[in-house]
Amino acid sequence: MMYPKLISKFFLLFLTISFSLSSAFAQQLPGQMEVKEDFSEEELKEFVRVNVALIPVQENAQEKMVEAIQSSGLTIDRFQQLAQAQQAGNLRDAAETPEEVAQFNDAGQKVMATQENMQEEIQKVISDSKLSEQEFQQIYVAYTQSAKVKEKVDEMMDKEFNP
Repeated sequence: MMYPKLISKFFLLFLTISFSLSSAFAQQLPGQMEVKEDFSEEELKEFVRVNVALIPVQENAQEKMVEAIQSSGLTIDRFQQLAQAQQAGNLRDAAETPEEVAQFNDAGQKVMATQENMQEEIQKVISDSKLSEQEFQQIYVAYTQSAKVKEKVDEMMDKEFNP
């Protein structure tokens, strides 16, 4: 059954999209926004269609990030360990050598560039859709905070992948 794998990517896309939207609306914290639940069937279908269109964008970016990390001489696990150490302010302590710090910095720059490109592609897919960024963000917030909307979108996703 392919649906669970795609749903996990769907959730990853939600995370990516939530950080990529640049409008003032998207910069509000979800807790500050009123959760709308009365979306039309057509709006929800378009939301699902956009997310389905974003799956290959996310997969392509993920492949490029893996290649960037590995071509810098690190494993994915080691890169993640160093990234966590960097967030905690302990990168130099966590790295085994100065060369490993250089590898991490090289990979990090490539990953950030890939993420920026992916965000641009995400923006284009959303702007080319029938939904405005604000409408997309409203549905996204409702999906994450409303069981009713989540159930409806999940049902539509299931029908999309298991007709």
